[in-house]
Amino acid sequence: MSAIFGIGISGLNAARAALDVTSHNISNVNTDGYHRQRLSQSAATPQFVGYGYAGRGVDLYAVSRLYDGFMEEQLQSVTAASSGFQTQAAALTNIDNLITDGNAGLSNLMQGFYASMQTLSQQPASIAARQSVISQAEALSGRFQSMNTRLEEVRNGLITEIGTSVEGVNSYAKQIAALNAQIISLNQGEGRAPNDLLDQRDELVQSLNKLVKTDVVEQFDGMYSVFVGQGHPLVIGETSYEMTMMRGAPAQPEDPEAPSLAIKLPGTNNAVVLNSQLIAGGSIAGAMTTLNYDVARVQTDLGRMAVEFSDAMNRQQALGVDLNGQPATTPMFADLTAFRTSAENATTPAGEAKAMRDALRRFAVAIQEPAQLAAASGIQAGAAVPVNPAEVPGGKPSISSIWQVSNLSPADNPVLPAAPALALNYIPGNTPPFEADFGGTIVPVTQSATQAGVYEFTIPGPLPGGQHIAFKFEGQPATAQTIPVTPRTGAASESAQLDNANLLEMARVQTRPLMAATPNSTTTFWPATGAARTGNLQSFYGQTVSYVGSRTNVVQVSQTAQEAALQEVKLKRESFSGVNLDEEAANLIRYQQAYQASSKVIQTAQEMFRSLLDLR
Repeated sequence: MSAIFGIGISGLNAARAALDVTSHNISNVNTDGYHRQRLSQSAATPQFVGYGYAGRGVDLYAVSRLYDGFMEEQLQSVTAASSGFQTQAAALTNIDNLITDGNAGLSNLMQGFYASMQTLSQQPASIAARQSVISQAEALSGRFQSMNTRLEEVRNGLITEIGTSVEGVNSYAKQIAALNAQIISLNQGEGRAPNDLLDQRDELVQSLNKLVKTDVVEQFDGMYSVFVGQGHPLVIGETSYEMTMMRGAPAQPEDPEAPSLAIKLPGTNNAVVLNSQLIAGGSIAGAMTTLNYDVARVQTDLGRMAVEFSDAMNRQQALGVDLNGQPATTPMFADLTAFRTSAENATTPAGEAKAMRDALRRFAVAIQEPAQLAAASGIQAGAAVPVNPAEVPGGKPSISSIWQVSNLSPADNPVLPAAPALALNYIPGNTPPFEADFGGTIVPVTQSATQAGVYEFTIPGPLPGGQHIAFKFEGQPATAQTIPVTPRTGAASESAQLDNANLLEMARVQTRPLMAATPNSTTTFWPATGAARTGNLQSFYGQTVSYVGSRTNVVQVSQTAQEAALQEVKLKRESFSGVNLDEEAANLIRYQQAYQASSKVIQTAQEMFRSLLDLR
């Protein structure tokens, strides 16, 4: 009789426990990271009663959660990738909007600057037109600086995000270590684990992967060990390691502002620097990637444009004379060539970007007085003289305009020396009809509707590429002639203020190949020494815009793909281990009926016992 009571009681306990588990599942249907739990039971060990083994009811041995380790690992990986691309997409969208904005970009202002120079070329003595050129130059330099300011905001925002994320990493690591300690103390072995704490720990790991991609190793005792990067520990058992964000050295010695990550060793002041390239996901990796490659690339490109543009304009300005006919002594823009040297000597992209950020901050107009603008050429051609004085010239050749052309290389461009004087020899019937008395070769400039009769030649010498001179020729003389070329001295008779030759050469900077292409590499943003200059400012800026647009598109596509993958993994996990209210409602009815049935067993046993007592 007692066996029947025991069997009934075991059934009651099993049904009640199943109802408890089902109720717990229903209560946590909206709890993030909760895994559906189920009661595990088995038939109790039977008892031999002579005629055989009689059952003794049911035993309860575990409350387990539906958990798939591979699926959880997949969820962590996709979460880290999705978070990383989300951070990159947000920053790149800001950069893309900045440099492609017709109002905030550089294209319109560059065109406005060159248009003002064309206007001045038509009236080179006009103070108002000269002031317009200076104003347009100031607007252009201001736009460079404002774009750099916006990029600095993006850069500083990413650095702040990294710092905030590092604090979050440390918080999650401490919580995981604390849960490790709780779990190991409450674990009763043989599958009797604190499931809700396990869920909390897994949810912390997933939240941690939103910040930084981790590798999780479950130890034999059930504790988690968490690693980042190339196996650097973040949590080992009950111990958490602190991640720190460092600035400058030792990871980035060429840029004191550049961030890097490190893991502090417990009980010491020492830290192990992490290789940012080996952090494969999470918002930290996304921010570091955008910061180290995209922001640095764009700032370096804009800095190179500012340096090369200001240097070219300053060198051409130095080859002319001002409104008073005096050699130009005031550069048009601030001299940024020292920053070019710093970038060339840098060994890391961070060092290159640092030099160009500094150049952008200091890009400004140096000339203040409109009269100091060197619109006129620094050299002049004299009257033609027959080679044979006894000959009567059949008409004299005339050089209506002559000017020097600055080198594209960073070399100096001194004006033509006063002595010995240079002479151009006109030889009828030759093509071209000139030769230089120094033995150099004169070649025609590419002809156009506005450049008929324009020639150029190069004086070989110590300067890289030589010294270039161009001139416009008029007239058709029949005899050999010699035309002297000398520097302007500033004499009132030279009428230099009416000359616009140097200004026109300044305007041609718009189409000259000032820029070498940016290397397609993540190890440098600076072209190799001696790299060919193949693009003008507009085309180079277009390449930068194209790079940002392409990167933005690639990241956005990747983000969309990772978000879709994340939703798919979440749905798979939810279908496997999530709470289904319909199923749980059915379980409630089933376990309620089991409870009632077990109660009926006890009631039957009670009635049998009463019948036996009545027989007495």
